[in-house]
Amino acid sequence: MTSQRPQPAPPIPIERDRATGVLTGLIAFTAGFAAAGLLVLGGRGGTPPYLVAITVGLIGVGAVGFYLHRGTVELPQARIWQPAMLRAFTSALKLPALPVLAAIYGLGAIGVIGNILVPMYRR
Repeated sequence: MTSQRPQPAPPIPIERDRATGVLTGLIAFTAGFAAAGLLVLGGRGGTPPYLVAITVGLIGVGAVGFYLHRGTVELPQARIWQPAMLRAFTSALKLPALPVLAAIYGLGAIGVIGNILVPMYRR
């Protein structure tokens, strides 16, 4: 008896404008919070540049929420940060998925480390 691996699902046909808005929002979100995290690591948390970085991150979250629900195509019930969902957005824009995923996850990790973990251990 041979077992066959399930074939990957075909990419979700997401609209180009929607994918652009969502990915731009995700990058603004993660970049803003990563910049804020780096400022915290440098001892400049709470300064005007820190507040600007946090604001950029929050605007990114708003953009994701705005564009995520603007399309006509029904999105799967996957979480937006899951690789399959991110690949669907990158394929709609004909972008290479791996560098985009690496940027989003890398910036997100910097944001978590700088804004949450380091301040938690400095106290």
